[in-house]
Amino acid sequence: MESESVTLEAIYKEVKAINERLDFLEDLIEEVIVRELPKVKLSEIEIEEIRKSINEMKSGNYLTLEEIKSV
Repeated sequence: MESESVTLEAIYKEVKAINERLDFLEDLIEEVIVRELPKVKLSEIEIEEIRKSINEMKSGNYLTLEEIKSV
């Protein structure tokens, strides 16, 4: 029984570490996108759509690459 709890604890720690890395990557992606926006000629509507997409990404709403290609 003790070895099970150690294994479950190790799994929990690894999942938590992965989640923290994903959060970091999401923040990094957002920073890169937002930093590059002024260099690209976009309308206010396009900029707002990008910001909306970033917020959706952070909340866990994702599109597949196939969905993005069809837009």
